[in-house]
Amino acid sequence: MNELESQPDPDESASLRNILVQTALITALLFGVVVLLATVFAEPTKALADWMVQTLGLSGIFLGVFAADAFTFPIPPDTYLLIAVASETGVVEVLSTICLASILAGITAYFVGPFLTKFPYLGHKIEHFRPRGEALFRRFGVWAVAIAALTPVPFSIVCWMAGIYNMPKGKFLATLLFRIPRFIGYFYIFVLGWSPV
Repeated sequence: MNELESQPDPDESASLRNILVQTALITALLFGVVVLLATVFAEPTKALADWMVQTLGLSGIFLGVFAADAFTFPIPPDTYLLIAVASETGVVEVLSTICLASILAGITAYFVGPFLTKFPYLGHKIEHFRPRGEALFRRFGVWAVAIAALTPVPFSIVCWMAGIYNMPKGKFLATLLFRIPRFIGYFYIFVLGWSPV
């Protein structure tokens, strides 16, 4: 078997079916983690979440989500949803903050994407994801950003690539709005997982 045969086909990894299966599996995994934290580690999780909200506030949550969604910061934005659920922070304030941060991060990623290839760490991430990203854009066009907004496809990297490929700005901005139902959905999945407490 040669090296090309052993590598996954980027077009296959960009199939909607595969993306939906990944989304379902990751959602189930996240739900399981929340249930585990709620049943086994509720007190320390709540204490940490309360401390983070009291120390960082909504501006800290905003910056954390922004960093994650603009630059693939290692702490995913869903972490801040869990912090909000565990600390019982106001739903409207937290969801508004997280959604706004994510949308602004997507816009930032679009504009900085063409410049990020010059930085070794980020350029490597782009090159690593490029075959899958190109397959997504080839297959779904502007909807690739909407897919990344709703699923585990790396949102920031897809936004970088949208900027690199000079996707029309109006269509790009419209697809960013898909982050809102994603965060609302995950928030309530986390609430459901936390509810045994």
